[in-house]
Amino acid sequence: MPGSYLLDTSRRIVFSRGWGVVTDAQLLAHSDALRADLRFQPSFKQVADFREVSEILLTSRGVHLNAEASPFSRDARRAFVVVTDEAFGISRMFSLYADTSPDQFRIFRTLSPAMEWIGLPAAEAWPAVPPDRVFDATAAAQGI
Repeated sequence: MPGSYLLDTSRRIVFSRGWGVVTDAQLLAHSDALRADLRFQPSFKQVADFREVSEILLTSRGVHLNAEASPFSRDARRAFVVVTDEAFGISRMFSLYADTSPDQFRIFRTLSPAMEWIGLPAAEAWPAVPPDRVFDATAAAQGI
């Protein structure tokens, strides 16, 4: 899964995106990169935009490992945005494995309510600045 993240430290929000084909290793690379970023705090909120994921090649074990490796605290407010039923189900499985607080983790089908739920205006657009980190399938396979 090519993907990216942007840390908005002033608002304490991580904007994560993924597109294309998603695999277990690529999601782990995202978590590892966040954990290694000195500006990241486990209590940051997150909006994860997976609307452009075209294929999901995740395993149940991989989802479980990703949930355990999550750098976010249980009580960090997180919003996942997905468009397919498959992505919704995988996101739900992730939230169960991660033991997220039901009041702090939600899955949305569109971006506006996700933005509003984490405390931004519903009409706020995705940040127009370049991301802090971009991942691609090659980098993830190499552990970068």
